[in-house]
Amino acid sequence: MNFLRSFLDNNSVFGRLMTRCGILIAANLLFVLCCIPVVTAGAGWAALYYVMLKTLYREPELNPFRTFLDGLRQNWRQGSAVFLIGAVLAGVLYLEHFWVSQAEGMVAMLRYPLLALAFAAAVLFCYLFPTLATFRGTLPQMVKNCIYFAVKRPLNLVLILLAHAVPIAVTCLDQVNQPLYVFLWCMCGFSAIAMFTSSLLLPLYRPYLQKEEGEEEAPAAEPPSEAQVLEEMEKLGM
Repeated sequence: MNFLRSFLDNNSVFGRLMTRCGILIAANLLFVLCCIPVVTAGAGWAALYYVMLKTLYREPELNPFRTFLDGLRQNWRQGSAVFLIGAVLAGVLYLEHFWVSQAEGMVAMLRYPLLALAFAAAVLFCYLFPTLATFRGTLPQMVKNCIYFAVKRPLNLVLILLAHAVPIAVTCLDQVNQPLYVFLWCMCGFSAIAMFTSSLLLPLYRPYLQKEEGEEEAPAAEPPSEAQVLEEMEKLGM
């Protein structure tokens, strides 16, 4: 009985694992619900990262429902704006690529700049939502912060892109098992990717996070300065 009690205790390895799984599933379901109206998907995406980052940073046993709602409220305007801008940009890039793919000659060469632009946009949006969930500032400042964190750890950039691209590619290509993949996406797919991404970004965010243990909010006090961003860009010749 003592062994069973200690095994099921919240502080045991099994208890911590079950708590983490519960947070992943609850946050993922809330995110899926936010995606149903479409216009709230961006705020929900930022709120999902808000839950994952707070779980990893300081509160491994938080209430995922209350924390998600806090993140949703704090990132409502910027998250929704970023999602709408991204949706419009994706639509424009798709139409341009479709038009260019039908052309020949020099016009057909425009597909490569379009692909490069699409890649840059994908990188930006992979970093933008966790950055919005962590820091406070204007949208242009958040974009600069994303560039700073992306170029600071190129290996992290590759892993984050793979974490987003590989599950989507497998889901689209393996049509036989698509019902299983849809179930996994609805249960924990989005939150698992957000947790993995957050675990890679948190070491970069940590120097800018506030250290007061009694503080309610997890986001940072000071994001990277513009001088730091420009310095990282200059190192890459940008």
